[in-house]
Amino acid sequence: MKFIHPNFLTLTLAGLLSAASASVLAQSTPGTSFSPAPSAPSFQSVDSNNDGKISLEEYKALGGNEQIFAKIDANQDKYLSKDEFAKQG
Repeated sequence: MKFIHPNFLTLTLAGLLSAASASVLAQSTPGTSFSPAPSAPSFQSVDSNNDGKISLEEYKALGGNEQIFAKIDANQDKYLSKDEFAKQG
């Protein structure tokens, strides 16, 4: 039987592990995305009645809650302006 040099064996195993890691990372898991951040809905898509502001009801339809709405409603007028909506993230 021939002798296998330890460095050759180490490099071979390292290559196999690297290939396996790359394969796992390349696979897409359902429900995940590789984008840097999830895309937030646009102001226009949330402003369902097109009045230029977002009401609490419109915000809740988006999946938001009243406490967060109150925090981002900087002027406390019970509506979110484009600027307030943009600052929520």
